[in-house]
Amino acid sequence: MRTTGKWFNVFLCFLFVLSTLSFSQQTEAAADYVNVNKSVNPTQITTEGEAEVTLQIQGTPPVNVIMPSDVILIIDRSGSMRGQKMSDAIKSAKEFVDLVDLTKHQVGIVDFSSDTKALPLTTDAVQLKSYINGLAANGSTATGDSIDKAMEMLANHRPEAQPVIVLMTDGDATVPTVNPYQYAKDKALLAKEAGIVFYTIALLDTNADPTTSGPNILLKEMATTSSHHHFVLGSVGLSDIYKAIVREIGMASAYNIVVSDLVAPEFEIVPDSYKDNIPQPTVVGNQLQWNFLELKNSLLTFKYKIRPKDKNKAGTYYTSDLTSKLEYNDYAGAKRMKFLPAVQLSVKFPAPVITSVEANEGAPEGGNTITLNGTNFRQGATVTFGGTRATSEQFVSSTEVKVVVPQGAQGSVEIKLTNPDNQIALSNYKYKATPVVTSIDPATGPFKGENLVAINGKYFMPGAKVTLGDKSAAIVLVHPSVIKVTAPQAAAAGPVNVTVENPDGSKVVVANGYTYEEEIIEKLEITAVSPNKGLVSGGDYVVIDGKKFVPSTKVYFGTTAVSVGTFFSETKIRVTAPAATTAGLVDITVENTDGRRAVLVGGYTYEPLPAAPAPQITRITPNTGESTGGTTVIVDGANFTTQSKVFFGSVEGVSVTYFSPTRLRAYAPAGTVGAVDIKVVNKDLQEAVVTGGYTYVAPAMAPAPTVTSLTPNSAPLNGGTIVLVYGTNFVSGAKVYYGSTQAQVNNVISTRITSVLPQTAAPGQVNVRVVNPDGQEFILTNGFTYTELLPTITATTPNKGPLEGGTFVIIDGTNFDRNIRVNFNGVNVPVTYFSDTRIRVTSPSSVVAGPVTFTLTNPTGSQVSGTFTYENPVLPSPVITRLNSTSGPLSGGSFLIIDGSNYTTSSKVYMNGVLVPNTFFSVNRLRITVPASATPGTVDIYVENADGQRSNVVTYTYL
Repeated sequence: MRTTGKWFNVFLCFLFVLSTLSFSQQTEAAADYVNVNKSVNPTQITTEGEAEVTLQIQGTPPVNVIMPSDVILIIDRSGSMRGQKMSDAIKSAKEFVDLVDLTKHQVGIVDFSSDTKALPLTTDAVQLKSYINGLAANGSTATGDSIDKAMEMLANHRPEAQPVIVLMTDGDATVPTVNPYQYAKDKALLAKEAGIVFYTIALLDTNADPTTSGPNILLKEMATTSSHHHFVLGSVGLSDIYKAIVREIGMASAYNIVVSDLVAPEFEIVPDSYKDNIPQPTVVGNQLQWNFLELKNSLLTFKYKIRPKDKNKAGTYYTSDLTSKLEYNDYAGAKRMKFLPAVQLSVKFPAPVITSVEANEGAPEGGNTITLNGTNFRQGATVTFGGTRATSEQFVSSTEVKVVVPQGAQGSVEIKLTNPDNQIALSNYKYKATPVVTSIDPATGPFKGENLVAINGKYFMPGAKVTLGDKSAAIVLVHPSVIKVTAPQAAAAGPVNVTVENPDGSKVVVANGYTYEEEIIEKLEITAVSPNKGLVSGGDYVVIDGKKFVPSTKVYFGTTAVSVGTFFSETKIRVTAPAATTAGLVDITVENTDGRRAVLVGGYTYEPLPAAPAPQITRITPNTGESTGGTTVIVDGANFTTQSKVFFGSVEGVSVTYFSPTRLRAYAPAGTVGAVDIKVVNKDLQEAVVTGGYTYVAPAMAPAPTVTSLTPNSAPLNGGTIVLVYGTNFVSGAKVYYGSTQAQVNNVISTRITSVLPQTAAPGQVNVRVVNPDGQEFILTNGFTYTELLPTITATTPNKGPLEGGTFVIIDGTNFDRNIRVNFNGVNVPVTYFSDTRIRVTSPSSVVAGPVTFTLTNPTGSQVSGTFTYENPVLPSPVITRLNSTSGPLSGGSFLIIDGSNYTTSSKVYMNGVLVPNTFFSVNRLRITVPASATPGTVDIYVENADGQRSNVVTYTYL
């Protein structure tokens, strides 16, 4: 029986669906077209906090189902739309018409400014675009009136069609003058309540901020949902928005959506936290309800905030009642419902905070009561001091707890207050006691310190410091009942205070607790000197034993000071004995930098040096030389010293050089012809003599100089030329004469003299004479020729000019005579003489262009030439004024007359960059035959003359 009833019901449903929809539509209507997601952030709050709930509603339209729509395009044509905005609006609206499927949808137009006009709903695309083309911007912005007009036009929409308004405007609503914004919003609300889907497009200024723009905010609030609102900056992207709306129009959707979200009783809605939603919900008590006409494939996001109602209740709760739901009609009109997802929110009490501790330090014995001030303390909270539970806790209020401090060790510890929910608050407490000294052992010690001292007592802390007097003692050990230190050196003998200071600042001072004994001072002393004697020449190592030596100790041998060479210890040093002038006993004195001295009388004996052997001479090389002196003489022998002297007779030799104890060298001084004794004398005046050991002979006569050639052997008469004189037997100090004039000599070697040619008055040949210092000379007859000064050209300014002549030409150079002549291209021209380096002439005329020669001639006949270029006159550039035709067929072949000016027989015509043969008729006309072209389009034509000058460019079009 139940099976029969079941199949009967199914059969009835099938008949009902079949009567209203096609088979494909039945399949789509069975699907779910809305997905809902809910989340909360954060997922845990305190009883004093807030959380934001987010609902995300995603449309999932059926595929291949088209819902007919009747669409009214509302287009703003107010004055602010002038220019590019209006052009883009017209273009985009026409594209909208082209994209809409007018076999299923109808489109009408409402255009507005101060007034409102309309084109009724139609499927005629041509009529729609023609109407849109006629829009012109002017007037105010009556946004509300345009919506009124659109509702009027949609009042009788097709029953099967969804009524749609698409509003595009760029400015604030300005009509009526009283509250035009609200007027426009009210009209939009009426439209939405009438079941009209409302799209809005805001054309904002390029630099506008969408989040603060008045028009953008207004239009967003007017749209069916936030996804039905769009904006562009300027008008860029307007076409894309229209295209996106076209894709949505006709898309089957969820309709008449109602979202009811009932907030759980543990929470309350934070007022106005939902104000940014489009559309805004209706809020009654703990329930929020959103109503909107359609969803399409959009993702809508709604947000609101909640907070706990009871500040003394914690736990984890659902944010909404489980009956919260979403209802809608599918495109077939069937009612659908689904429950909203459930999410949980954890609520905890706020963590405790200790803001202050009254009486935050006390004795280690504890037992004192302190007060903890703060927030969020709860009944049953416990308190520990460094992990030790307080002796007792008294909960006074959520901001005050009193506790009895337990016993603890000196130092800072952590106070931890723990609420029953295990949340904690932290602070600090200090166990503090003044240290106590009961004895100091030993109570006396040496002046230099370094002895161990034990300070007995209690309440000593790690890190404690000890001072004896005003000096810190090095810590060896710290124990709560004893501190051991190393005593520092005393500043003075006698009692000093002993101070013990803990790291927490507590301290104790024991007056005169420690006594320093008198200082035992050792004297500086010499006990031994080894060796205690040496030669007067010094240089021996001497070791001195004694007491209280320092590295900076100075040592005196008699009155001669020496530094310590090696410091072994304060009882042993080593020095190097200085040299002495005489033999005998000297005192040894040591002196420290503190002024202390010690003397060992007669502590060191200087002994005389042993007698040196007398010098000996065994050979003299050479043993003869010229009486003029200067001969290098080598003396060999024995027992020579660095102070040895050599005498030639009674005259000391020049520049004696010591090579070794067996060899000396000296330069013989000048002497008289004959034999002289050679004597070597050492510093100790011992000497060796070779009688007649060296013989002076008369000097030989030097050869006379000869001159073989000069380089160069001629030069200008103004002198200054370097002339090399070649020959033989030249001697340093030789002189050179050109004619009777002595030349400057820069260098002399035996075969060459470097001289500087002196100037002379007239050109011609002169004798060259070389004279050695001994008066011998050589004359080279007519050995050098003085030449006259030749003119030169260094610059010609300008170096070119016109054929007609008349150009002033400045010629710069050298050696110009006052009576210089200039021949310019075969014509003698007048000369203006400025100086021997500058003249000026005027160029004569020429019949031929190009370079020519001009010649400068001094009265002596010397010449120099330069060049000057005659230039043709500059011709005017060609000009094209007209073509007899500006277009023609691709095949070409027609005559093209090019009229203009300044053409020549050598003019060339270029068409599209290619040279085209031409016929020259006159300076004002050329003719070409138009060549064929492979492609249509415009090409350039210009004329170029032989001098490279080009005309203006004109164009010719291939059709």
